[in-house]
Amino acid sequence: MSFPFLFYGAAPAEWYGGGRLDYEIRFAEAPGPAERAAIAAAVRLELAGKAEIRLDTHDRWHWADTWAALVVRTRTMDTDWPVFFDEVAALFAAIHAACAVELVVCRSVDTARTTDDPWTTWTLESRPEIPARPRWTTGGRASHDRFAAQGPPLPVEAAFDAEFEAARRA
Repeated sequence: MSFPFLFYGAAPAEWYGGGRLDYEIRFAEAPGPAERAAIAAAVRLELAGKAEIRLDTHDRWHWADTWAALVVRTRTMDTDWPVFFDEVAALFAAIHAACAVELVVCRSVDTARTTDDPWTTWTLESRPEIPARPRWTTGGRASHDRFAAQGPPLPVEAAFDAEFEAARRA
């Protein structure tokens, strides 16, 4: 599948976290209230027909300038992983349709392991340099991903948006 944005970890061969995968999004511009409302509506509509993915209401999105962090979970313990990753891709495509996305990173890709998976190898070799990015404090989970220490921290704190969360749950 091709994407109109860079997507690192679209279908990783190795990941950690079981049925919880952490993602970061970098938008082309910082989404304002209207764009965040459009994103929330797109997420609700996209998730309505999904068999394998869910976004829990307690997993709040965190925002920092042009960045957002979110958690995607499996619906069942017996996940069809190819379908799961197809549904994740469709979710980010819907988000992009609502507000232009530049980059999506799956923070749960386990790059500490050696892999023969060509997609993962390409991802690690081709990932862009990120000049500045948030230092997420959304649960204290250690990251095995090589994006984790890349770039200086943004001079803003990541925070959740109560209006966005209400719109996402509506």
